[in-house]
Amino acid sequence: MAERATDTLVRFARIVSDAAASEEMMPRLCEALVEHVSADGIAVVVLEPSGGARLAAEHGLPEGARSVSFEPDDIGADLGRQILGAAEGAFACERTRPLVAGGGLFGAVVMLFRSAAGPPEESLLLAEGLVDLAAIALGSAIHVAQLEKQFTDLRTSQELLARTEKLRALGQMAAGVSHDLKNILNPLSLHLQIIQRALDKGKIDDVKESIPEMKQVLVRGLETLERLRDYSRQSKESKTELVELDVLAREAAKIAKPRMASSGGGRVVTIREELTGPPAVMAMSGEVVSALVNLVVNAIDALGGKGTITLRSGEHDGGSWVAVEDDGPGMPKEVEQKIFEPFFTTKGSEGTGLGLAMVYATMQRHGGTITLDTAPGEGTRIRLWFPPPSPASAGHRL
Repeated sequence: MAERATDTLVRFARIVSDAAASEEMMPRLCEALVEHVSADGIAVVVLEPSGGARLAAEHGLPEGARSVSFEPDDIGADLGRQILGAAEGAFACERTRPLVAGGGLFGAVVMLFRSAAGPPEESLLLAEGLVDLAAIALGSAIHVAQLEKQFTDLRTSQELLARTEKLRALGQMAAGVSHDLKNILNPLSLHLQIIQRALDKGKIDDVKESIPEMKQVLVRGLETLERLRDYSRQSKESKTELVELDVLAREAAKIAKPRMASSGGGRVVTIREELTGPPAVMAMSGEVVSALVNLVVNAIDALGGKGTITLRSGEHDGGSWVAVEDDGPGMPKEVEQKIFEPFFTTKGSEGTGLGLAMVYATMQRHGGTITLDTAPGEGTRIRLWFPPPSPASAGHRL
């Protein structure tokens, strides 16, 4: 008898382990109890995660017993008597066993018998083993379902967070692009003033000199707007090209040149070039020019109308770098630590706090680095380093 019971438990364990949910498991339990315990009726009542209780599976119950409503408090000694009474004399006795596993109560199994004597003791022991196995499997299935729900909820939350972050980042980038456009397009207005003064004085050559620079300013402005459009569409198309940092640095200096003239006290802010022609890099030229214009404009503002800005370039660690230096007042440590944070500004209401944050983001997109060297009274140096291009990128240089 013991060997037969063990074999029954082993086979039932395999059956319930293959069942993915309680809807599959509980009918198998009913079948096993009928076959091996000779129960005439079975009721399996399980607790719901929502707090209710329901009849999950049954065998041989009359209509009255099947239609009984259950509450969580019914799971106990009174459950068997409740179902036995609802069967209206169809059975003579009942035996109730709880579905308990891992310290959790998941429901109860009521076995009904037509004989008043009930089942033999060895059959009840086998029934307890079957019910315990079903409880363990049910507990595991419920745990898996809870984990799946938590995972789904987490994924939903992550997707919502990603959408929220995208909107936040898009708003920040829009503000940053507005900042870039201001830096790029302001010189356009200054060029127009220069042209107007030149025309008033009949200096046509000065007009001819400004027109190409104005055209280039407009091109960079359009590229900046294009960046915002691409970002809003989450464009993954690479628009990088092989560019020479010296060329972009000189272009940024030209764009910022009118800002120098309007910084106060005449053209006493000067730009010096120490550009050494490092190897070309793969970059989005419009973004890099905007970043360099930001750095040059910040340097002009820091100088307060008097001083020197130096553009340098070179090679380091296999890549190329370009730097903007000024001999202005420098930054204290507390400013240096926050300078690349979005919306941090030392310019009060005149600053957006997005210029250097956008430069930092540009270098991240390019896989490069940005380094800051500054100290009070010692000026400021910001260096942009770009990784070397892949061999397949070799070709036309801008």
